[in-house]
Amino acid sequence: MDLHDDFQKADAALETWGRSIPVRTGPTSVVSHVPFYRTLHYPDVLDLRHCGYEISDFGPIFELLDDALVSQAQTVHKLLHQPGGNAIWNPNRARQIEFNVRAALHRFGKSDAPILLRRIIGRVYPGDTVTHLAVDMLNVFFWGAMAQMARDLSWRVPQLDAFADYLEYPIKVAFGHESVAIERAA
Repeated sequence: MDLHDDFQKADAALETWGRSIPVRTGPTSVVSHVPFYRTLHYPDVLDLRHCGYEISDFGPIFELLDDALVSQAQTVHKLLHQPGGNAIWNPNRARQIEFNVRAALHRFGKSDAPILLRRIIGRVYPGDTVTHLAVDMLNVFFWGAMAQMARDLSWRVPQLDAFADYLEYPIKVAFGHESVAIERAA
């Protein structure tokens, strides 16, 4: 058996893990792009599962982050760094709401989920690719993931639904109101 025979066969794990990604098979398998959330460390995936969430639960919001444009990152940046916020949304208030959502998650036994999500989302921009715009995007999408978890618990604490709306606001502004509606439907 030749060593190159292995390279000519498509890896079954690759086909299932990067299903929505075009895979070209030939002498070697070439993947044009694999979303960051499909290449995570498996212990992180298991820990998130232990908290009651699957990585696929956050797939739509992670897809938005993975496909983000520089213009959308600039919109987020302007929103986060506008002195005093604006009349509708303030980043300092969003941080306060984040801690309220964290407290609710802690109350219901899901306190590790935000830590794991922050670690997972941090893998979007590896190494030297972290810029000021990237940090802003990481924060906003972390708040979007927190909003999703808040909505999951809003049947227990109705105020969490309003908190989720507030945390999702930057994504709605930068990516369009429909982006969050599609995420909830998925």
